[in-house]
Amino acid sequence: MIILLKIFFACFVGMAWYHLNGVDQAPIAGMLAGMILLASFIKPVSYQDPKERDEYRTKIQEAREKKRILAERQNEEKKLLKKQALEAEEIRKQELKKKLKL
Repeated sequence: MIILLKIFFACFVGMAWYHLNGVDQAPIAGMLAGMILLASFIKPVSYQDPKERDEYRTKIQEAREKKRILAERQNEEKKLLKKQALEAEEIRKQELKKKLKL
């Protein structure tokens, strides 16, 4: 219902502009109606409670910290896996050398 009233009001303003200023102002009347329609559907900025805003900031900071810690752990695991792979390769090389010497 409210949406229809907004559309009706924008059309009414556009028609009034058209009738008051004549055929030459038809594009301006259309733009005016469109701008009023657009302005009527824009959501106004609402008040934010400082406590809620601070809670939101802390949540974001905690999430970023968790991501950073997780990334560090993943990097450590990658380094450990590379180290283990190198050690396993060294052991295989040593075993191969022992087999070739026999």
